[in-house]
Amino acid sequence: MKKTCYHFLLLITILFAFSTSSAVEDQIVKMANKVTVVKDSDMWLKVTVPFNMVAHPKLAGGSASRPTSVDTAYNPEYLDNLKVKVYLCFSNEFKKKLLRSQNLTDAQYYQYYSSEVEFTTVEIDRATKNAFFLFPTLVAERDGFLTGYVNLIGYAVEITSDGNTFEMSNSIFFEKYRDEEILEKFKEQAKANSERNNGVLIPAHAVSINYLDGTGPVKLTDN
Repeated sequence: MKKTCYHFLLLITILFAFSTSSAVEDQIVKMANKVTVVKDSDMWLKVTVPFNMVAHPKLAGGSASRPTSVDTAYNPEYLDNLKVKVYLCFSNEFKKKLLRSQNLTDAQYYQYYSSEVEFTTVEIDRATKNAFFLFPTLVAERDGFLTGYVNLIGYAVEITSDGNTFEMSNSIFFEKYRDEEILEKFKEQAKANSERNNGVLIPAHAVSINYLDGTGPVKLTDN
């Protein structure tokens, strides 16, 4: 049974009194597992971003003051306006074979894509939640990174709420690299170059509401 009394709220607040809302990894939200990209149909590859809600950022911020107005009151068991953004990187293997006689680096064949899902509200219950995206199968086949499987070079995930970005471990993957500096550089490249492919990777619910699960209601905005 859910506890909603403010004595419970204040107790939890005190337990997090020496924490910050976004500086500590996995304090508010964490990756539940790796991002996956699989062929879902002849039309789409399905991208799944699994995550867990750990705590409300206002509780983790150490403020034990009781809300005094309608505007400042909130339910600590839910977090509103949660945005999940994913960046994907694939290598254009068709161009790599076509230009194999050229002296080009692997990175010159990288293609970046991004998309975002915004949830109106999510429950903070530590259960695994998912943000789903779709990538056109035809584009993947055209560019040669879908053969017997999807060749994903790397990804980066950002989760935010009301302008606050939450720090997460294991939110960046790039081939065999584990060095934090290299991973951050990869993320910078993904953010800088994904705009040129804007609209290719899309929120899955834009195609069908059947892709929604129990994570929470989504905002139906233009991608």
